[in-house]
Amino acid sequence: MAHIGRPMAPIPEPNSWKGRLAAELRRGRAARGLTRAQVAEKVGTSIGTIQRAEAGRDLPTLQMAHAIADVCFLDEEHVESLWRKASQRGGRRHLTRARPLAQILNSAELGLALRRVWEMNGCPSSREMERRARARIREFGHLSRSAAWRIRERDQTVASQKQLFAYLVACEVPEPRFQHWADAWRRVRHSEKRGYTTGDNRQWALKAAEAEQRLLEAGLIAEERFPGSRVPWTVRCRRRTCRQVSRIRYADFIGGDGGCRVCAEDAA
Repeated sequence: MAHIGRPMAPIPEPNSWKGRLAAELRRGRAARGLTRAQVAEKVGTSIGTIQRAEAGRDLPTLQMAHAIADVCFLDEEHVESLWRKASQRGGRRHLTRARPLAQILNSAELGLALRRVWEMNGCPSSREMERRARARIREFGHLSRSAAWRIRERDQTVASQKQLFAYLVACEVPEPRFQHWADAWRRVRHSEKRGYTTGDNRQWALKAAEAEQRLLEAGLIAEERFPGSRVPWTVRCRRRTCRQVSRIRYADFIGGDGGCRVCAEDAA
């Protein structure tokens, strides 16, 4: 078992929902024998972000809580329940309404999603966003305070994929989620470049969202964007005792060959 590192300070309010979430994240990491540095590397974020999530003083983003839960094999539904209860203490958060990434088809919808992810990170200042992005400047380039402000206020569209990633870094979005954002950004560019209307693509986006929901109900999660009903699709089992990656065809899945094949073979 790996050395966990120096013990953290006691959680200030261990019986609060925020404190319970922090304790659950600490417990999951300890159960897996991981250091905070190892969790940060697997999630694709900084050690400081993991430390803050476990400290019990500030609430991590929902994306970050999910990412840590995934790495530590925690029950993601339980973690999300704790997060939502903690976020509502002292008044419900009013977040910008935005479509799921798989359904985004134009710049306006992408702008709303970028605004929402900033709000879910606690609405950091433009100065703080610039500081966070500077830590990854060699990978994604510069994100100025003015650009961060214009993007979050929907006065400017994202100019490049690198700028998109710099903005996500500034909002502390877990790096494994970057590809989903990149898919949405490329889809927007492609649709607007070709002059497609939102209505032309809405049916496909809804089908993709329905397919991903059907996977979740069957205990699977998509590892890539929906490719179509008869094209091999990479999925992963959500069970903590399995987590195996496999390839399925959605047409076969809805035809009765659903669920995790590895789990089915083990049960046979």
